Amino acid sequence: MFDRIEQFGLRITRVISIAGLTALMFLAVMTLADGLLRWLANAPIDGVRDMGGLAVAIGVAACLPVGLMERSNITLHFLGSLGPPIIGRILDAFAALVVGVVYVALAWQFTLFSSKMAQAHETTWVLKIPVAPFWYVVAAILWLSVCVQAIVLILEIYHIGKPREASRTDSSEAIL
Repeated sequence: MFDRIEQFGLRITRVISIAGLTALMFLAVMTLADGLLRWLANAPIDGVRDMGGLAVAIGVAACLPVGLMERSNITLHFLGSLGPPIIGRILDAFAALVVGVVYVALAWQFTLFSSKMAQAHETTWVLKIPVAPFWYVVAAILWLSVCVQAIVLILEIYHIGKPREASRTDSSEAIL
């Protein structure tokens, strides 16, 4: 059951990251077109810079859930290797809890920031597009990351009594 949940989570988070990376690629193409048009025809594309920061925020945020689900964050296992293997698994579960708490704080702060942008009626400089919806998308992705990290925490707790190599189904453990 837990393996199916993990595989489903990996599929969903990978789709989200592909969408974010697609947005970043579109921004790169638009930036290139803007630069070429500035150079060749002295006719920039209005709003590329306006949308750039917002697209980058969403694109980067979209890659966070898959990183959490794949557990591709940097881990140090030297403390866990000093004692029996169960100590390392307990430390992994504790680390997953700490990461979850950090993501709750991030999601909460981005939600507050988004609401402040909405209340202030902030818009982009050139196109005058409201920026709050973009920041709400970032906040929603961060709240999704909180849910993903909760799944990771549950999986880490479930795997405490199991040997390390048998407990992971993701590819990042094989690399380490």
